[in-house]
Amino acid sequence: MGISLRNDEAESVTRHGESLRSGGRGWMARRRTMAALVGMVVALAATSTGARAVESDATDLTVSASGPLAAELTEALEQLPGGVQVSDNAIAWDGGEIIAVWPDPGEEAAPAGLGDGVREDVVAQLGLTDLADLSDPEAGAVQPRGSASSCPSGYYCFYTSTNFDGARYQFSSTCSGYASSYGFDNATSSWVNRTSSRTLGAYDSQGGTRLWTMSPNASSSYVGSADDNRMSYWTCS
Repeated sequence: MGISLRNDEAESVTRHGESLRSGGRGWMARRRTMAALVGMVVALAATSTGARAVESDATDLTVSASGPLAAELTEALEQLPGGVQVSDNAIAWDGGEIIAVWPDPGEEAAPAGLGDGVREDVVAQLGLTDLADLSDPEAGAVQPRGSASSCPSGYYCFYTSTNFDGARYQFSSTCSGYASSYGFDNATSSWVNRTSSRTLGAYDSQGGTRLWTMSPNASSSYVGSADDNRMSYWTCS
């Protein structure tokens, strides 16, 4: 027995079927959208985790030194972040414009140049090969320890002991600074200025008492008992 539908009833059934089909397509679309969103979240999480891992590795490299003076160099990197180890004896900041060089264990004076165990790839990238040659016998330009010539040309240097002994802190373009930033506050006993035109003044504090003047191409093997281990700030003129 056939069922006869009126026109309005047939149209209603047709619309209902289309609605069901449309609803099914919408549900599938929403499902695909949700799957895509979940995939994006997973990808972003993985990227973030990877970025943190890379950042962590970079941080570890920045604050960890190696070699016989690892403890001293690591302390310097932690005190003033942004430096890089260029040898077993030295740390460089600001692309080599600031360099600190420490004596080998058992030695009184820091080596000339950059010392031993030069990180050649880092040194080449910073353009410091000429400084590395100052401590390389094969380069034929070795400068003696504990002498004014251990301060490279174009730099001015502070030494933590008399007669240009101890650790050496050398600066090329820095015009002023706080010794505490680099770890030698109240610890300067001798100095060398091997710049051609820069005059510097050493002070016990910013705006404080002027201890000595560093004229171009001049040096002092001992700042004197009244000023020894008193410098905290310097500026150029």
